[in-house]
Amino acid sequence: MPSEPSEDALHRILSSPRAARRRTGKRFVVSIALAAGILASGAAATGLLPRELTNALSFWGDDARTAQRVAQEPGPDGRVLSVWRSRDDGGDVCIAPMFEGPGPLDRPAPRDFSLAGGQCTQPGAPVEPFGNVGGSSDGNGVHTMWITAGDAVRAELRSSDGSTRAALKAVDLFFVWYRGGPATVVGFDASGAEIGRTTLPDLGR
Repeated sequence: MPSEPSEDALHRILSSPRAARRRTGKRFVVSIALAAGILASGAAATGLLPRELTNALSFWGDDARTAQRVAQEPGPDGRVLSVWRSRDDGGDVCIAPMFEGPGPLDRPAPRDFSLAGGQCTQPGAPVEPFGNVGGSSDGNGVHTMWITAGDAVRAELRSSDGSTRAALKAVDLFFVWYRGGPATVVGFDASGAEIGRTTLPDLGR
């Protein structure tokens, strides 16, 4: 049976571009309506990061300056959905998806980016099963969701228009973006057997 995300998980959206921090047990999730940043030209993705990016990732703690782009996939309107990862000063593993211009994974940090939320997980937290959801909406109909991987080695997004595409996996999470909704994410184990599915909402309604 499809698992339905809770109201609390699905409506972590703010009306202002300032991100809010919520701690829930072993992790906290930051979701935003829209956060756009301007980065200094030529800043290396794996080197010293500009203040604008580390400010956007301040919920990571001081180690936001060590953020690295670890995965990406094509996104809307010619951009890519990229995933940034670090470990904060308390040992939390932190991630943040964002939209930026395309290029090699190790390219310099972009001039323009739109942060799409994020979360930090505390050390020693138990592995969550497939299907727990965090997410955000940019106010223009594009939803960004991250789903715990659990035992799933791959997942696919099935959109309301009938299209299907692979979910991006990074840091034990699957990342997807979609317009409108609802949509469904289906997880598969190494044998190709389905292990679960989760319905994702239309947050604009």
